[in-house]
Amino acid sequence: MTEEQAFCNQFEKECKSLRLEKIMLYGAGEKTELLLKNVKDFDFQGILDPQLEGEHLYGAEVFPLQAAADRNCIIIIVARDHIIPIIYDRIHLFCEENGIKIYDFHGNRLPHKMEADHDMEYWNVNEERMREILEPYPVISFDIFDTLIQRTTLTLEDMYQLMEMEGVVPRQFAVYRRKAERECTGICNISDIYDKIGQITGWKEDALEEYCRAELKMEKRVLQPRREMIRLLQWAIASGKKVYLVSDMYWPSKQIIEILHGIGVNDYQQILISCEEQKSKKNGELFEKLKKLAKTDQIIHVGDNRYDDIRMAYRQGLNAVQIMSAYELLMLSDMKELLNRVRTLQDRVVLGMIMTKLFTNPFSLHEHKGAVYIEDGNIFSYCFLCPVIHANRRDCIEYRDFLNSESYNEYQRDLIRICEGVKDCSISEEFQDALNDWGSRHSDRIRSKNVELMKSMQQKGLNNHSL
Repeated sequence: MTEEQAFCNQFEKECKSLRLEKIMLYGAGEKTELLLKNVKDFDFQGILDPQLEGEHLYGAEVFPLQAAADRNCIIIIVARDHIIPIIYDRIHLFCEENGIKIYDFHGNRLPHKMEADHDMEYWNVNEERMREILEPYPVISFDIFDTLIQRTTLTLEDMYQLMEMEGVVPRQFAVYRRKAERECTGICNISDIYDKIGQITGWKEDALEEYCRAELKMEKRVLQPRREMIRLLQWAIASGKKVYLVSDMYWPSKQIIEILHGIGVNDYQQILISCEEQKSKKNGELFEKLKKLAKTDQIIHVGDNRYDDIRMAYRQGLNAVQIMSAYELLMLSDMKELLNRVRTLQDRVVLGMIMTKLFTNPFSLHEHKGAVYIEDGNIFSYCFLCPVIHANRRDCIEYRDFLNSESYNEYQRDLIRICEGVKDCSISEEFQDALNDWGSRHSDRIRSKNVELMKSMQQKGLNNHSL
């Protein structure tokens, strides 16, 4: 029995009491696809996903949350266990007002207590331990995106929306871009995607070429190295190991190599990109190609995706080790609550910057097992003080007692780089309050001087939240 079959069988067993209910599945990921394609005795009405409303996935329509009330449905949240509480917090007030019952995919009625996993094996891994894991293998392969490099934006969708706000692409570009990539058959490259956008929209070829160039430019703006992982790769090369880069990606290797070269990633054996090889990690074929090139199966693969990078590598006879993406670390940390307090794209951009600052290092939560401690005053200023000062249009010189001016300058440089053509990058009052809330409740984890800075800001009327 495959893992996919086991998951569907487990769902049928654990959720059997819900067979007679009308069900909306909240989430549009791999598990939802499995349920819709393989589980037949449940009345699935459709999918709920705020970013994909109006689209069709896996033979089902994606609805707004209101549809669950209109159709008298229950909601089953289909997501990773640590993400379920975040989604629940986002939707439970609406559901309570409309009499909608919420369940997880184990059949548990929510809310129920879900404890953070403080004993995760991953918390025992740091950079030194990772070297020990990799040391026995003569060949090491690395995933690229979210492993060696990452986008500063919270999600890929945010990047497309920023392009819209800057006016370099038409409105609704983000919707069409997503739709086109999903509708491309087989293993697609960037040209295939933009050809599909043209078919959907009727936009002219020269315009599409311009939009594609704009997307590549934006990619280069928001991408940055995960320095600890780059250091690990360079250690592997210096140790005489053969290093390969393996990625499921629509950009051709020419563009990716250019990006990697700019951050000092060179001297690897070869780069394998799905759109050029017409093989994917998802079905294991790209790992098969890797084994043939390396002429050995004594290979360990390093990547962030539990399915594509880890399970599929194991299925092809390789060893594998997972590192967490910055986004997943945010989800696993006690700062995940901030995700439910974003109200605008600007909020999401700033949270992406905070995420990048705190969690670029995949081992950043190692010491405290998911709890965020901020000992560095400049990092605290960047993540908590600078966004509020900027949002309130206060002169940094006026508030020089609050923070190192270099922290504020760095924050502004990053914000300008990411939001190059956006006039207003101020965060919402709700998100300002969320930052203050977290700092207030977890002041024992912040260097005492920084707590005093937050209190001083409140006293001077920089925000209305009481600390």
